[in-house]
Amino acid sequence: MFSLRRNLPNDPIPKTLVVLALTALVMVGNPAIALMVGMTISLFLNRAPVANGSTYGKHLLQTAIVLLGLKLNATELLDISSTYAMPVATFVCITLIVGLLSGWLAHSDRTTNALISSGTAICGGTTIATLSPILAARPEQTGAALCVVFLLNAIALMTFPTIGAWLNLSQQQFGVWAALAIHDTSSVVAAAQMYGTEAAEIATTIKMGRTLWLIPLMIVASLVVGTQQSKIRIPNFIFVFITASVMGSWIGFSSSALTAIGHVVASLLVVALFFVGTEITRETLKSLAFTSVAHGVVLWLLVILAVLWGVTLWVP
Repeated sequence: MFSLRRNLPNDPIPKTLVVLALTALVMVGNPAIALMVGMTISLFLNRAPVANGSTYGKHLLQTAIVLLGLKLNATELLDISSTYAMPVATFVCITLIVGLLSGWLAHSDRTTNALISSGTAICGGTTIATLSPILAARPEQTGAALCVVFLLNAIALMTFPTIGAWLNLSQQQFGVWAALAIHDTSSVVAAAQMYGTEAAEIATTIKMGRTLWLIPLMIVASLVVGTQQSKIRIPNFIFVFITASVMGSWIGFSSSALTAIGHVVASLLVVALFFVGTEITRETLKSLAFTSVAHGVVLWLLVILAVLWGVTLWVP
């Protein structure tokens, strides 16, 4: 009876699971647990329990980031951006070079190598999705790169706050580490929010600057491949985030209002990460190849250690 009901077009079981899960997860307030619960439900059903879950997750995440902008003073935003502009540029360029070289040494196919290296250097899934049409990547290549990045994001979300506390990293140190060492914006913001409000503000600002490196990457990739098939997809919410920061500075919210905004942000991140988790099915896991996984993991470990070393030396 269960399997028959589950296959009906208007199946109520996943909807019930989603409602119950989200209610409990918001009360718990842990984005890492939300991501794992979403993935578990998806793997159990062998399909996403909610149609267009990734779209919901994207919009909820963007809303959370904009609300974080309201809490960040525009002067601080400018100061953080200018302070870390050169380190971000250095990180992106070195990660790309090391990633492409290590992928070549691992005999990873050229397209998957480029997708994983670029995703690690800039913005995870957003970079991979944007670069794939330019490189004429096959669906299995794009799926493998996205799956590797997603799984590493999940590991980061569950481990980074604990590691940061164990190493006694300051809020600023953790914010910088998360912004550079974690692939996707959703996991960067969620991990930093779990560590502290200041870490979340710093991590979000630096991550926005890192995402803007999509522009030169797409231009170079189009020139190298010789195609103009894909548009450069720079998230518009980055500019809304900046506007929100200016508005927040001008309005001057009370401490109680800022606390309320913080609670809303935390809840939005939980729900967003749940929907991100529901996008992983058994089919996406089957698309993984050993060389792709090995390349992604080794490159990420190098990034984690290098950034952590730099953060402990130069960030107060």
